[in-house]
Parts: sequence; structure tokens; C-alpha cells
Amino acid sequence: MDNEPQISLQHITLALAVIDICSKRGVFRGEELSSIGKLRDDFAAFVEHNAPKEEMTDESKETTQGAEATEGTSIE
Repeated sequence: MDNEPQISLQHITLALAVIDICSKRGVFRGEELSSIGKLRDDFAAFVEHNAPKEEMTDESKETTQGAEATEGTSIE
């Protein structure tokens, strides 16, 4: 039985982390940076667009509103 290869959101998120770690360590040469950056941007946009959105319950909305009133900051 052949299993079709699968790539999940977690795989792409891990690839983003690898790119970030390599970037911090200076692994990429200058001429590679634009293509690596484009790949990272595409991965990040895909993850952001396809990540499950957390629905706020009434209780969490109240907590968020209370924190905004107390601290004077907004939580997005």
C-alpha cells in the first residue's frame, strides 16, 4: 500500500523556524538572501492564511475587555 506523501501546516511552520535559525547563524550567502526571503515570506503567508482561527468565547472576550480597561492597551 503506497501512502501519498503529505505536508502539513506544522511542516511549513518548522521550515520557517529552520530558515530563521539559519539566518541568525549566518548560513546564507548574500546572493541567496532574496530567494530565501521570498520563500520565507511565502511560507509565512500560507501558514497565516491557513492556520485555524481561535474563536473567542464570551468569557475570553470579557477577560480581554477587562484587561484593556485595566491596562489601557488593546489586545488583538
